[in-house]
Amino acid sequence: MKTGKKIVSFLSGAAVTLLTVSCLTTALAAGGKVSYNFANVSLDGETKITAGQDITAANGQMVPGTILFTDAEGGKTNYLPIRAVSELLGVEIGYDSATKTILLGGQTNQMPLEYEAGSEAVTVPGRQWLRELKNGGIHYYWPKASKVSQYTDLPAFQPTWLPEGFALNGVWVSPISTPNSTVGWNYEKDRKYLVSFTCYRPTEKPCGSGYGVEVDTAALLWAATVQGRSADFYQINNMANLVWEDSVGNLFWLESNLDQATLEKIASSVKELKEKALPVYQMGWMPDGFLKRNSTVTPQMVTERWERATQADGQPRISTQFRWYYSRGLQAAPAGTPETITIKGIQAQYWRTDPNAEPSTASAGETVISISTTEAQMNTLLRTDPQTGITFRLLAPLDKDVMIRMAESISPK
Repeated sequence: MKTGKKIVSFLSGAAVTLLTVSCLTTALAAGGKVSYNFANVSLDGETKITAGQDITAANGQMVPGTILFTDAEGGKTNYLPIRAVSELLGVEIGYDSATKTILLGGQTNQMPLEYEAGSEAVTVPGRQWLRELKNGGIHYYWPKASKVSQYTDLPAFQPTWLPEGFALNGVWVSPISTPNSTVGWNYEKDRKYLVSFTCYRPTEKPCGSGYGVEVDTAALLWAATVQGRSADFYQINNMANLVWEDSVGNLFWLESNLDQATLEKIASSVKELKEKALPVYQMGWMPDGFLKRNSTVTPQMVTERWERATQADGQPRISTQFRWYYSRGLQAAPAGTPETITIKGIQAQYWRTDPNAEPSTASAGETVISISTTEAQMNTLLRTDPQTGITFRLLAPLDKDVMIRMAESISPK
């Protein structure tokens, strides 16, 4: 199955962390008990990963920092994501698909860090990327990896049509491999219908997704056409994938729980839209103790994630998180009727989440060791500045008055 709660197509090499966590926990759960974020990780006396804390993978998704497996006889083994190991030890990470070898540190000429297409990768008539379908995976390789260009800015391709009610939910970029090579856009409607669009420029690493070795992806491949070019369509359970490329080698990937005809219509609307960079905004006030954990900056949207972690002696570690976004155009909103409020004289909308929504917990035996914010706990505050057309969205498990004060403090930097 795919990793993560969000629909995201990602660089398979970049996502070694995610794939390792997914495969490992699926296999282990069959033979024992799996707990997440149980242990601290210390390097040379300095704590690098804190018990109860997720880490950010290369594609921006949050994954467990540690995994504890307790077997049927009570034996315990801790696991770390491979990318976390490489970063802690300061060594490069790579993958040789021909030999199915994860590469840590410097390699000899016989074990190059460059990704090479596996023996089952095939040339697709009329296209440049190679396609490999095996072991539950869908992967594409750029065959001229040694001649990859350097890119000065992010890809500017986006869908120009989406079904009514869809709006932008988030954006991600790949921080590894060739800079500025990959950008992904997530859209949603009522937190029920989802569309993910990703543009991959040619790089030395493959792109793709894994669905579990029990899935025969080759048998699920159907021919399609996008903008007069051949495309690949896959229907895997309730998820549809549409993959195609343009004449210069950009690879496009649409993934959704919508039907094939709708995906093809979205794909036919994809265009290159060069836009001026957004102004830079800052939040001038927030409750004490929050620290910025990550941010994504594109000309169309900026996202930030902040966290406040507290822990009293003998008590669980409590992680409270909020996110805020700004962009041109509409952003996704929850279902239901919002409350109308005022921010700096401008009407805004506020959605209160279910007050009984539960946080996420991690346990060691019967003892809870960490409590973390979940998506279900996030209240939403949304407003659009009529002067600039820029929309601001704040998601936080905080009181309405606190969120209003945070929103009122946002100003150009």
